[in-house]
Amino acid sequence: MNSSLMRYARYQVPDFILHRLSLPLILIVLAAGLPTYLMMTHAPPGWIQSPQGINQVKQLFEQSIGLYLPLGAFVGAVGIISGDRQQGYFRFLFSKPVNVPAYYAQAYLLNAIVYVAVFGVIVWAYGAYTIHFSIHRSMEAAMLTFVLIGGIGLLLGAVTRFDGVVLIAVYVVALILQQLMAARPGVPNGGLPAWLAFIGRILPPATALDALRMHLYAGEALDAAQLWHVLGYGGGAAIAGFILLRRLPLAR
Repeated sequence: MNSSLMRYARYQVPDFILHRLSLPLILIVLAAGLPTYLMMTHAPPGWIQSPQGINQVKQLFEQSIGLYLPLGAFVGAVGIISGDRQQGYFRFLFSKPVNVPAYYAQAYLLNAIVYVAVFGVIVWAYGAYTIHFSIHRSMEAAMLTFVLIGGIGLLLGAVTRFDGVVLIAVYVVALILQQLMAARPGVPNGGLPAWLAFIGRILPPATALDALRMHLYAGEALDAAQLWHVLGYGGGAAIAGFILLRRLPLAR
C-alpha cells in the first residue's frame, strides 16, 4: 500500500467499525453477553466450572459466533464497491489519480484485519469472564469465514449493485443443498437429482466452512481438502473481483 492510498485508511477503518461492524457487535452482546451475564449472576458459586456450566457456556459461545462470523464477514465485503457506485461516491474518491483495484483491495484487507482482530478481543473478553477459549483458533475461524464470504461479496460487488441480496441467496441455497447431500451419505447425491447436486457442488463450500470452524473450536486437525476448497474458492472469487474492477467501468 503506498502513502497516497494509506491516507484513505483513516476513513475506511472508522467507517467499517461504526457503520458496518457495529450491528454484529450489538447482536453478539445481546445474544451472548446479556444471557451470559444473567446466567453467571444467578448461578451458584463454582457452577461455571461444573460439566453442566462448561457445556452451557460452550453452546452459547458457538451459537453466538455462528451469528457474528457470517454477518461480520457479510458487512465487511458487501457494499464496498457497489455502495460507492450506487451513491456516486466514486466520482469524489477517484477525482484524483488513484488505482481503483488497489483502493478496494486496501478496503477489503483493512476490513478483514479489523474483523478478525475484533473477534479476537470478543473471544478474549468472553473467555476471561467465563472459561478459556482458544483466541488464535477463533481468529483463524474468523479469517476463513472472511476469505470465503468476503471474497464472494467482493466479486458480486464488482458485478452488480444487488450484491447483498445475491450473496445471501447464493449462500443460503448452498448451505441447504450441501446439508441435504450430506444428510444421507449412503445415497448418491443425498437423494437429490443429479443436476441439483451439481449446483450444490459448484456453489460456495458453506458446509466445509462450518466443519472447519467446528474442528478449530474443538482443537482438532483440519481436513486439508476442505481447507483448500474454502481458501481457493474465496481467494479465487476475490481475485476475479479485482480483475473485473480493472475491466468494468464504475459508472454504469
